[in-house]
Amino acid sequence: MRFCTVAIALLFLLLPQAALHAQQEIKAPFGMQWGESPERIKQVITNAKAKVIEERTSGTRNVIVVEGIVQEGLKRTLFYFSNGGLSEVELQYDREGWDEARVASWVATIKRQADVKYGPGRLYADERGDQSGLRHTLRGWMWVQNFVSLRLVHYAAQQGDQKMRRVSLHYCAE
Repeated sequence: MRFCTVAIALLFLLLPQAALHAQQEIKAPFGMQWGESPERIKQVITNAKAKVIEERTSGTRNVIVVEGIVQEGLKRTLFYFSNGGLSEVELQYDREGWDEARVASWVATIKRQADVKYGPGRLYADERGDQSGLRHTLRGWMWVQNFVSLRLVHYAAQQGDQKMRRVSLHYCAE
């Protein structure tokens, strides 16, 4: 018995620190499960006192668009269904009144939190451009585990005095 205790202690000393902190599994948000039916999701939405504002078909998927889920900065949530089951959840955030530097700092905080939970994310989109007076920036990071991914997207565009910005998290069972 004493040998096992010593062996376990040595193992912990030899393992890298990162290996000691197990990564969390990427799961569907709000305690939902992949593959849940649209009816079940609508029940959860109703119980949360949120509202379905639109239902539509997008390609081969059905989409339920919801507003009113209480979470700081959350503007809208899109639930995507493939073959009758939940396959993706997109959380769209807006921080009205925040300037771009403050939003960029907030996005960096979200990215750091995801890196801690799921391991280092990889940058998959980093684009800036100016076409016909439309300036835009797109940055996106991705975390992948087994058949589930999480993408963080920060998009901003400006033309003259008109500004548009979107920060979104996409949870996707692939």
